[in-house]
Amino acid sequence: MSALLQQAAARARAWLCEDALPLWGTVGVDASGAFHERLNFDGSPDLASPRRMRVQARQLYVFSEAAVRGWWAPARSVADAGYKALVRDCWARDGEAGFLHTMTPDLAPLDQKRDTYDHAFGLFALAWYHKASGDPGARHLAGRILDLLDAKLSDPVNGGYVESFPPALPRRSDPHMHLLEASLEWSETTGDARFEETASRMVALFKSRFFDAGSGTLREYFAADLGPAPGQAGDVVAPGHHFEWTWLLAWAKARGVGEARAEADVLYAYAARYGLDGSGLAVDECDRGGRQVRHSRRAWPQTELIKAHITKAREGVPGAAEAAARVALAVLDTYLATDTPGLWMDQFDGDGRGVTDAAPASTLYHVVVAFRELLLFAEAAKLA
Repeated sequence: MSALLQQAAARARAWLCEDALPLWGTVGVDASGAFHERLNFDGSPDLASPRRMRVQARQLYVFSEAAVRGWWAPARSVADAGYKALVRDCWARDGEAGFLHTMTPDLAPLDQKRDTYDHAFGLFALAWYHKASGDPGARHLAGRILDLLDAKLSDPVNGGYVESFPPALPRRSDPHMHLLEASLEWSETTGDARFEETASRMVALFKSRFFDAGSGTLREYFAADLGPAPGQAGDVVAPGHHFEWTWLLAWAKARGVGEARAEADVLYAYAARYGLDGSGLAVDECDRGGRQVRHSRRAWPQTELIKAHITKAREGVPGAAEAAARVALAVLDTYLATDTPGLWMDQFDGDGRGVTDAAPASTLYHVVVAFRELLLFAEAAKLA
């Protein structure tokens, strides 16, 4: 396999193991074991930001996978503390099941709504913590989350799950995408039929509601009945989510819980044609006609582009592995090239200027998954 791929994989591993994990596993954690929401560019924690439950879950995932992969020796202890903090600080204290949406900087309850996206990431993090620890409490809590989703957040009339309880509009495809991801992870970890059934329903919902065959796009925003959201919101296309679904649908097919290869190919082709700028990186937003309407570039769509290219490489598409390597190297040379190693510029504007004033912890999940996929593919290619 190409030297470019191996170079990208070596640099990705070094950034993860030598820079990001040691920084976020020390400075990025408070004395209670909970994770900070952001780090300033000098490497100090932002102590004034409210804390989102989804960030606690994402960081628990990061250090759980790092422990499983052996990327950083203290990762397991960080994950153990993060799991305790997630249960202690984020599980609701109002007598009802479910996670809080946000906490104050000192971890007191702030917004107590039950949010579907948050619970998807709770499931995902618990799957990886279960892999790292074997703790039966993680699996039990995952079952309680599924019970909550079915009891409080499901929409048996129109399909899928509402945004939150109390309900909010617009509805989005995004929480369902992450429920698919979490369900696939639990399915792979335990073979639990309940998670396989959830994953199957998410693929079916994608095909029946989210995928717009006429334009070849994924719809982002919806009305209460899961019809397209009114106005401009119904026309929004996020290339990064096209690439993310490309990867997830291939995983679902491999797990035998859904077949949407043709739709995934269409999403990938659309986003590769219309969603990249002149440097080959993904812009934040297009419309269904293919016009780029937000030329800024967040970090996370680039990580999804890497994963989609790796998916195509696994399918035998010529040049896809090298394309993934080029994007990974570009990410390392721009987004991740901060003065304090292990941080990132989370967004550039259309002229290539960085527009964020700190590194949000939420981004590390995206980078870790993408770099893991790159590393696994490069290792397999080396052995082939």
